Amino acid sequence: MDMDTDADGAVLDHRNAEQGGRLTSNLRSCISCNRKKIRCDKKLPCTACTRSDKQCYYPPAGPRTRRTKMTMMEEMASRVSSLEKSLTIARNQASSAATSSAPASDSTVTTPGMHSSASRGMTRDDILVHKGSSSQYFNEILLSRVLEEEQHIGSALTAQATATTPRTEHPSISPFSPLGIISSPFFAQTPTTFHPPKLVAMKLWNVYLNNVDCHACQKLLHIPTDEARVFLAIDKPNESPLENHALCFAIYYCALVALDDTEAYAILGGERAPHLLNFKVGLEQALAQADYLDRPTVTSLRALAIYLAALRVNNRGRGIWVLNSLAIRLAQSIGIHRDGAQLGLSPFQSEIRRRLWWHLLSRDGRAGEDYGLQSTEYLLLSCDVQLPLNVDDTDLYPDMKELPPEKKCWTGMTFDLINIELVKTAQRLASLATSSYSSPESAPSEDVRKSVMDQSRERIQERLKNCNPVIPQQRMTLFCASWLLRKLDFVTRQQWSLLRHHSSPRSEDFATEENLQEALELLQPRIVKSDDLLKPYAWAAKAYPQYHVTMYVLWHLCIKPDGPSTDRAWRAVDALFSTELWHETTAGYGPKSAVLEALKLKALSLRSRSRHGNYSSTSQTDSSVDPSMNSTHQSTSVPVNANPTDEFLASTQDFSDLGFDLDSDDWPNCDTLVQGYQYEGQGSFSSFYE
Repeated sequence: MDMDTDADGAVLDHRNAEQGGRLTSNLRSCISCNRKKIRCDKKLPCTACTRSDKQCYYPPAGPRTRRTKMTMMEEMASRVSSLEKSLTIARNQASSAATSSAPASDSTVTTPGMHSSASRGMTRDDILVHKGSSSQYFNEILLSRVLEEEQHIGSALTAQATATTPRTEHPSISPFSPLGIISSPFFAQTPTTFHPPKLVAMKLWNVYLNNVDCHACQKLLHIPTDEARVFLAIDKPNESPLENHALCFAIYYCALVALDDTEAYAILGGERAPHLLNFKVGLEQALAQADYLDRPTVTSLRALAIYLAALRVNNRGRGIWVLNSLAIRLAQSIGIHRDGAQLGLSPFQSEIRRRLWWHLLSRDGRAGEDYGLQSTEYLLLSCDVQLPLNVDDTDLYPDMKELPPEKKCWTGMTFDLINIELVKTAQRLASLATSSYSSPESAPSEDVRKSVMDQSRERIQERLKNCNPVIPQQRMTLFCASWLLRKLDFVTRQQWSLLRHHSSPRSEDFATEENLQEALELLQPRIVKSDDLLKPYAWAAKAYPQYHVTMYVLWHLCIKPDGPSTDRAWRAVDALFSTELWHETTAGYGPKSAVLEALKLKALSLRSRSRHGNYSSTSQTDSSVDPSMNSTHQSTSVPVNANPTDEFLASTQDFSDLGFDLDSDDWPNCDTLVQGYQYEGQGSFSSFYE
């Protein structure tokens, strides 16, 4: 779907001039290479475009057309004048609407250009919730529309931030606050003192290898070389660089987060929380004493990235998103945003830097779901860094002269590449959707969205052709990829529906029984967790709660308190709130948690009125409040103890053409696992990942 355009937005024609299968030698560089200022080999397509997965276009034949300086200045002046007029009109409309419909509360929800349905298609879905000096900004469309419809939720978002604290008291700050990552160095406390005993450190390293690396967290380490760094810091801490200490503490922290309380106690011989805080302070001091803000390195940035990914389990505040942006800026300061091959680096160094850069971008791209902030920079679509190769760590070594060819089978990088593809697809769809902000008539059709999703699905299927669902790591990749595709399809379909019709989420085509059923099918594996082979990765569910789908379910229950799936929906909501949306060990909840809590309270109120006959819909009995009461729609509900592996692949068309054969002789040691494995089930690893 990416197409290069010139300054006027006109699509450039493809260059078809060839001689003997090669382009003529007098052609200029392709548009993409010329824009990036890199050498183009002038093939069709050129090597650079092929490796970056972009379409290759050449300028048309003939002399270059150059616009005069006067023409450019006149055009710029015209555009500035047009923009000023548009801003004046929008400001006047917003001022007029705000004056006529200001809320009674002192907590204000400002929605520029969204005060009437006629103007919704003309501006972005920006919204600012503010009270006094406190404010919060959102631009993710579903959240913005919900806040517009329910302005009282703005009070819930700002109440805690504006709560007064007595002068004699200090504000309560979580011990897992990310603020410590910008601590001042305290040289009297050396990082070596924060290491656990060597035997404990070795066990935590093995937990990281088995439960985290290439499974539930993007693959940032190259095990053959980084293992030496880790054991040098464990065995001879006084001889190890500070960046290696930082990497060790990040690994310790992440490994400990990936364990349950019983497993952690068996390794540590004590409670987990004090050790987590010890590793956290050790990492912060190792980075501070290494002066990582002014002298960042690839190793220190990887340590920071691993730590921020794991810290989400203990803190879901917006500070982690801010620090991810800090990591991106640090990466840019040492050129990681440029492909290493173009900077003259070795093949090995270039590949390691690519893994880090794409990890940072893909994590930043998820901010829309976590914090209601849809990315508008689209770095994933514009950067010229090549994708990492689908190879194993053993295929890479520091002295290699050239990179190996990509493998067609599953590797430790397969899931990372699928995750990058999914985030790129989400950003590509968001980029296309912005066309509706300038004019309702220019909004792309649903066919465009389906086309983008189909292309992404095809690329992911190609990576999963040789994925063996009997092996836990590959089973995770298969189930998670399918579930994430279904989720992305569902979420973007709702977003585009709101954009195309410029409608309220209260509309009948939005709150449908079909949409609710699909949302509940997506949430069901998050509730039922019965696949023992995938339990080592269950910790990731706490780091990536399902805000989007849960918000849709709650909003549907607010619009339609009664329905054939009401009982099932409430069981799903109660289970999610008690497990992944709130936990006593987690602090720093983001604004979406407050929105979900407010929506849940409203849905409960409407449900109570409905059951007492005070609502227009037909009242129904719901057993999710009183388990002793019989539900009138029990037959439509999925049993709470259902196996999420049942009816998975048969219920989705995403991977229907992969042609898995569990009885194949090419897959050894399958017999015992196949007995309890059915293709008809819901994907089980989706219960453990986002």
